[in-house]
Amino acid sequence: MMAPNDSDESDVIYSGEVLTEMGGEDLAPYKMSKADRRADDWFQHLLESSLTDASSLSPPKAKIYELLTSKPQTPALEIAEKCPNLLAKGCERYNVPIIRKRAEAWRHFDVDGVTNQDFDDAPTPSNLTPPILKAIEEELRSKKIIVDEVSARLVYVNDVFVPSLSQTSDSPDFKCYSESDVSKLNPELSTVFSYLPDGVSDNFPYKSTTTRNRIPLSVLSGKDHMVGPYNGQGAVNNQQGTGCFAALNSVKCKEVAVVDVQPNTVLEKPVHVIRCYDKEGVGGATHPRTILNAGDGSVVDFVQQIVDVEQDLGTRGPSFFNGYTQAVVGAGANVTHSFVDESGGVFEADVENDEGAREQEMKRTQIQNTLFETISAHVNGENGSFETAMIGSGGHGRSRVCLEVHLLEEGSHAGVKGLVMSGGVQRVDMRTNIHHIASGCTSRQSQRNLVGGRSGATFKGRIRVEQSAQQTDSEQLARSLLLNEKSRVWCIPSLEIIADDVSCTHGATISDLSEEELFYLRSRGLDKDTSRNLQLFAFVDEISKGVNKAVLGTDEGGGLAQRLGLKLQRIIPRGERKVKGEFQSS
Repeated sequence: MMAPNDSDESDVIYSGEVLTEMGGEDLAPYKMSKADRRADDWFQHLLESSLTDASSLSPPKAKIYELLTSKPQTPALEIAEKCPNLLAKGCERYNVPIIRKRAEAWRHFDVDGVTNQDFDDAPTPSNLTPPILKAIEEELRSKKIIVDEVSARLVYVNDVFVPSLSQTSDSPDFKCYSESDVSKLNPELSTVFSYLPDGVSDNFPYKSTTTRNRIPLSVLSGKDHMVGPYNGQGAVNNQQGTGCFAALNSVKCKEVAVVDVQPNTVLEKPVHVIRCYDKEGVGGATHPRTILNAGDGSVVDFVQQIVDVEQDLGTRGPSFFNGYTQAVVGAGANVTHSFVDESGGVFEADVENDEGAREQEMKRTQIQNTLFETISAHVNGENGSFETAMIGSGGHGRSRVCLEVHLLEEGSHAGVKGLVMSGGVQRVDMRTNIHHIASGCTSRQSQRNLVGGRSGATFKGRIRVEQSAQQTDSEQLARSLLLNEKSRVWCIPSLEIIADDVSCTHGATISDLSEEELFYLRSRGLDKDTSRNLQLFAFVDEISKGVNKAVLGTDEGGGLAQRLGLKLQRIIPRGERKVKGEFQSS
């Protein structure tokens, strides 16, 4: 949804009184607008909802809660003259930068639409009876969301783990289970759980056997290129804005989906985590959490899916989904990961031309929903590989998927494929950060953005190559189709290279459907709609092929491919295009 003009931005409030109360008299004078304070109040409500006593939190959660809520401060640095210790905007109340309307991390996003509505914790559905669960299973099987060809499966309904629909594993080589008490996680998984993205955790989860110098992120680049502490002004412009939400998830998550694969274990079939929600919303906030640990030499195909169910679970209402997924990839391990969001209903078609369709779109319950997903992956073993395909095709009013991949050891590889489909009046973000730290690592990134209706989509891809990452080989290409003159797309690929012995390329294209291609297809006897369908299918085919075949299915035989096809038809432009000429693909 397009953000309204916020007239209260001109009503500037100095936050000195807030900082003085917290003992921060020596901090820089901050300017806070009403929108800033509203964002802080909104976040505070999320954090404190149903949290009556912070002392009741388990030790891992309590530690993160203390970090988040402690007095805002930046640590002293030996090279502070290169990076003044000034707190970033967004740290007036919390020690981790909070969402800000004018911050670089939230540029082009509908921040007002997020913060104008307070979300309590979503109520636990009370009617998950055997007949309801049976109906849900039949629905998921008919859509080929639940498939039998899996090594394990964890199913959650409105954030409640459902053993009867799941298939867990407790073998010595492979554990897959749901854990409600994070203090019971083994030390290795507990370390992963405590890690926070966006530099909030300054130390990477290196293996104890690593021979690398464990240099903290805040000083990794050296004094000439460092950005300083995560909550400093020098660092915040390179962040995705996920640190505070990952911390919020860590404190508020009810269940953790755990996939723990021991060294040299090869899983022939995928591991599937399915999160189902009432299609009319859950009436509050949920914080799903997932941890994948792939031991040295293991092979894992890991699929995450967020879907709607037709059953009335009695918890309808605007929803805020705040997910956090973590993956650790060992030496020689090969992880293939898929993240698919197809929840939030379906946006209306032709809203760019039909005012009636636009009014119907604005009345959808799901248009008030917000979905955030943070994916944090660390390849901490030599020659480890992490390949991911992220597909955002949901119908929520606002959605944001952020990925960070850190290549910590020599020979590591990251492959990132992303697809954004937006229509109606949605606001959709997909942001990536591939961080090359060790030498001899490779990364390949391919992004596709398909934007129609009156929607807006943003892709920001960042590849950072440190001085220590010599002989890096990296490629990044983002292609966007802007299907009418009333939709908007912001495509921002970027390279930050400190090393001098690298091979790195990046690029971006924004275009409309090619008239020449359309003419060719129609000259072969196809009508206009079918021709446009083929063009769009070809555009998304490369990304969708990154999803496990059993889950993807086929265009006609059901599965994800068929559902993507139906959504594609809703953003195909109708009638003749008003803007013609150079603005088209080739």
